[in-house]
Amino acid sequence: MSIAGFFADGIDYNLPHPALDDSVLLIAHNAIAQAFCMLRVAPPAGFELSSAPENAITQQLEWILENHLRKTGKVAGFDERIFQKVRRGAEVTNFDGKHPSKKPDLVFDLARDAPLALSSLDALFVECKPVDKAHPLEKHYGSMGVFRFVNGDYSWAMQEGMMVGYVRDGKTLSASLAPVFSQEPLHSLLGKPTVMTLVAHGACSCMAEWLHVTTHLRNFQWPQNKGGASPIRLFHSWHRCL
Repeated sequence: MSIAGFFADGIDYNLPHPALDDSVLLIAHNAIAQAFCMLRVAPPAGFELSSAPENAITQQLEWILENHLRKTGKVAGFDERIFQKVRRGAEVTNFDGKHPSKKPDLVFDLARDAPLALSSLDALFVECKPVDKAHPLEKHYGSMGVFRFVNGDYSWAMQEGMMVGYVRDGKTLSASLAPVFSQEPLHSLLGKPTVMTLVAHGACSCMAEWLHVTTHLRNFQWPQNKGGASPIRLFHSWHRCL
């Protein structure tokens, strides 16, 4: 069943969903940074952050975020007043319903009751990618990551999304990712991203960079003749996996 056919039943909704305040993205970033800190201090038996594959790291992040941090209030704001469950590999449908089993790495369900929003799609969708010599930024972070937000696979009803980098080779957002985003043909493929900027009131450490944001044009039409998709802001949360 396509999304368009599903919506034909008379569901009333607006696109895009109401924008998220930057503070919500900062809370998610801080929670992810805290989860990494816990992994470094007390890793599970047999788990090595410096060598663990992408899926194993994401599995551990979900476990800590959902089963420890969200319910304890250890990270200010990361609680059930703003976020519902954090889910890993949850299946979502793309913008036109032709791909019903897309799987963003993490989905932070929102606790807000946004009027005229599609509740199953009202979430912070997160894609996680390794950042090291074996995973070129152009391919893995760009065309296999960011592009999924631009083409309507992920977060298509939202105005925000998040990319999480698992960094192992000293790359940084300003020195490494920003130049890659500015080069063609990737710049056009990724919706002509704006200059990368810091998110105000954030914080950084030797293990987690300051949260950055870029804005990207999207290249699809919303269902039910609701027009061309608005731009999306992507927040970049990079963490050293050492």
